Formats: sequence, structure tokens, C-alpha cells
Amino acid sequence: MNMRKSIVHTILVLIIMFCQFPVMAEPDAALEPITITVQKGETLSLISERHLSDPKRWPELLKYNKIPNPDLIKPGLSLVVPVFLRKSVVGVTEFVMGQVEWNGTGGKGPWTPLKLGQELHPNDQIKTNGKGKTDIHINQVGMVRILNNSHFEVRGEDKKGGPVTVALFKGSLDAKVTKSDPPTTNHKFNIVSPSSTAGVRGTEFRVELDEKLSSTISCFEGVVDVNAQGKTVELTQGMATFVEKGKSPVQPYKIPEAPRIKEE
Repeated sequence: MNMRKSIVHTILVLIIMFCQFPVMAEPDAALEPITITVQKGETLSLISERHLSDPKRWPELLKYNKIPNPDLIKPGLSLVVPVFLRKSVVGVTEFVMGQVEWNGTGGKGPWTPLKLGQELHPNDQIKTNGKGKTDIHINQVGMVRILNNSHFEVRGEDKKGGPVTVALFKGSLDAKVTKSDPPTTNHKFNIVSPSSTAGVRGTEFRVELDEKLSSTISCFEGVVDVNAQGKTVELTQGMATFVEKGKSPVQPYKIPEAPRIKEE
């Protein structure tokens, strides 16, 4: 009897202790400050473009780190980038295979190997070379697979709560976008290329660019709206369209087989 009372007492104590802690959602990586180490060849300008939401706020970065003179930014120095200065986090890499490079300054400056679990921010660019490819998780959107010999850019939201936009400059990608809950008629994800824009709510689809930067957009599931030169065509499951650069999309046509995008 005493043992039973002891067990009940212990359980009650644990419940009380647990209830004292607030229930927290999974932390958003965008809400965490980061510490960076200045690398050889990095300048304050490059660091600001790579890590700050507004590169012109570099004086605030120096002030926060109690650095009185920009000339003191040397290789090996550690800098803390506070939340109020850093770029928002759009996504994170979930799979990397082969030669995949990343650039955090919109294509300017050096390219470095893309790492598994690496955060992605607005204006980050990715290149896949040879047989390289990578899967990235876009927050509130789903998965994008950048296929071999491609050049891709993360752009993020144009406005708070608006669709997330990315750009494909070269090559091809697959996307698996989760359906909105509750359903909506508004696009949640846009892929911009030199010849077209594909807008989706929740679907699986592919965008491919040829050497002339004309695009083929294929819908494997759901619906994709493809726009170019003021004309929009709607693709349903198993349909595709071709957009020659500088022209409107052709009438949707049936593709032989609509594959499913599998997780790596």
C-alpha cells in the first residue's frame, strides 16, 4: 500500500514539474543568432551580403560585436549575427550527392561546397555539376530536388504570407509541394525561369530548361499554372506544356507516363 502511494506521489510530482514548462513548438532556425568565423578573402562587404537581411546595416553588426573599426575584420575573427540583423531562413538541405556548390551572395564572390543540413536564405544560389543533385526543404512549401547540371536561386517571399519564389537559370528540378490546409486558390510556390513562371498550390511537377532556355513543365499530380508573355495555361495530372523563350505556352499535351517523385 505504501509503495502504491509512493508511486502515485512520484507521478503527481512529475506531472506538476512537466506542467511548469511551457509547451514549445519546434524552434524556427530563423529565430536563432549565429556565430560565424571570418574566412580568408572575406571582406565586411561580403559578410554583410551573405548574412544580413540589409547589407547596409553593417555598422550595427560591428556595434553589436563591439568592434570599433572595420579594419579589424580579419580571418579567424568570430562574429555573432543577431536575429534582428540576419537573413530569414527559407529552407534547409536534406540530401546532397556529388558536386554541389553554394553561393550566399547572389552569385558574387566565392562558391563553396553545399553541406547537408545547411540553411538557405534569400538570394542564395546552388549549382549542381556532373551527376550532382540535392534535395532542399522549403519552409511551408515542401521539397525541391535540383537535378544535375543546374543553376538555382532561392528568393523567398515577396511579402509576408505571400508565395515563396525560387528561380531556375539552367537545368531542371522536381518539386513536391504540400497541399494547403484549408484549401486555397492562391499560389503558395512559384518557379521563375528565363522563359516561364510556374505557380502551384499543392502538386508534384517538373521544370526543365533546354540549351536555348525554353522550358518544359510537366504535372505529375495536382494542378500547375504556367504563365509566359501574358498567357496562362493550366496543367492537370499527366499533362505538360512547352514554352519557347519569348513566346506563350503551347496547348497542354499528355505525357506518356506521370512518374512520382520519391524521397532520396
